[in-house]
Amino acid sequence: MNKYFFSLKFFLKVILMIASKAVLGASVGGAVLDENGQPIAQSTICLSSQNAAAGATPNCLQTQTTDAQGNYSFSQVDAGAYVVTITDGRFPTYTWLPVARKVTFAQSSDSITGFNFKRQFSFSNFQKPITINGSDLPELSGFNLSQDTVFVKVYAVDPANPTQQTVFFLGKVTSDANLKFAASAPWTVKEVRYEIFSPTASTQGSLFVQS
Repeated sequence: MNKYFFSLKFFLKVILMIASKAVLGASVGGAVLDENGQPIAQSTICLSSQNAAAGATPNCLQTQTTDAQGNYSFSQVDAGAYVVTITDGRFPTYTWLPVARKVTFAQSSDSITGFNFKRQFSFSNFQKPITINGSDLPELSGFNLSQDTVFVKVYAVDPANPTQQTVFFLGKVTSDANLKFAASAPWTVKEVRYEIFSPTASTQGSLFVQS
């Protein structure tokens, strides 16, 4: 009788352990730290599916807020492929390394730790003023602005993000005085580029800007 009772008790314990793991599901966690390795509280962390389109705003399946020690944890996650993203925008002159991390759970009992996010200073988030006049583009003198249809594009490419253009001006110019504007550019920009084009001719050039 005692042997039967012990076997039944052991069997129920195993069943409860398996059920407990099934309910808890997989988990992933980590910490948010500043540039000195100190914890950052109240950062929002998002868990989303990897099936989302690249560059799209994550559709959060779960969200967590870091505690006083900068820690966060997601639990009760089904097996599958996910993305963990930090969405804390409180620090405009900083960026996050990384901004997002991919995680895959092969089974619902997986537990992953050390998914950390670190804040770092970013010069590219600083802006500097830029003022440009038609007289800054000497190539304009080679076009008949009063008779031809002349367009000008003025833009900058940030060395910190070479695939992205910041366009300051794009439009028709009828005189030097017609081209005058003030704008701001990322601090890392050292050069402003421009293109001048009409139905019969085109040219381009660049201006260096001070830091």
